[in-house]
Amino acid sequence: MKAVLMGCGKIGSEFADDARIAGIYTHAAAWRACPGVELVAVCDTDAERARRCAERWGVSECHLDAAEMLERVRPDLVSICTPDSTHAKVISLTLDSPSVRGILAEKPLATTLAEARTLAERAAARGVVIAVNYSRRYAAGHQKLARRVRDGLLGELRHVRGSYTKGTIHNGTHWFDWARMFAGEIASVRGYDVLREGGDDPSLDARLEFANGAVGELAAFDQRDYSLFEIDLVGSAGRLRLFDSGHCYRIDRVGDSTRYSGYRTLLESEGGESDMRDTLLNAATDLVNAIRHGRQPICAVQDALAALAVAEAVRSSAAAGGRVTAVER
Repeated sequence: MKAVLMGCGKIGSEFADDARIAGIYTHAAAWRACPGVELVAVCDTDAERARRCAERWGVSECHLDAAEMLERVRPDLVSICTPDSTHAKVISLTLDSPSVRGILAEKPLATTLAEARTLAERAAARGVVIAVNYSRRYAAGHQKLARRVRDGLLGELRHVRGSYTKGTIHNGTHWFDWARMFAGEIASVRGYDVLREGGDDPSLDARLEFANGAVGELAAFDQRDYSLFEIDLVGSAGRLRLFDSGHCYRIDRVGDSTRYSGYRTLLESEGGESDMRDTLLNAATDLVNAIRHGRQPICAVQDALAALAVAEAVRSSAAAGGRVTAVER
């Protein structure tokens, strides 16, 4: 299968040259390592960046125009790593290409739920499989922890708390997808514009109600201070924290207090690294297998739509002064 890369920035290619990043963390590296796939072309509106990317991966086809690349190369697989505001336009263009069988898109799928739904409908009509890189869904450690939570690790889930930076659509949907992975569907929200960032995608705070009865809180922080991305789940039988952008976890279980006789409290039972290596290789391989076996990918277009629906509800609520707003289904 022939793969092409649209967008040669950090997640497209450049993170591969960061010595601190472990494993395969770019689309270009993922397609190079994916069995049965050849990376045949790259595209970026920045000519120098496109040239560097092509040289880095030994690719002869280097383009500045996406439509021209699609027409010339006729790929099976397309990675979309362009800025958020261009996702809908570039994915729509890709769906016009008759050779394309699968798309691996960076999050969010689009910047509005209406645009994303249109893309999903077009992809379904054409039989094109879209996978979205909400990367923690592709981390083996996170998958295992989510299964343990579903199997009763924490008992009855009571509360979910989170932290994030960099926009309700950009990284907020990332967190909403993470929360759905561990805690299930979000039924309604209250949104609050605490930071007053302004712009097209401000980082909003939110109060959440889950379909299973749990409640949640998501706090937005100023990215100029530092990056922050965490989730903390508390249940009747224990607590799970994922921190350091999800790279580390800690599980506390209920036990007898070591400080006060007759009291029950949470005691650390295990923790460590959560195995986030090779998430993009896992995503690429999973997309290829989904196409070959006629199934949905691990992070399917419906997951992207659900995360966007929560984000839009938060934005609508914040605009209405924090009114309770149901999440569209």
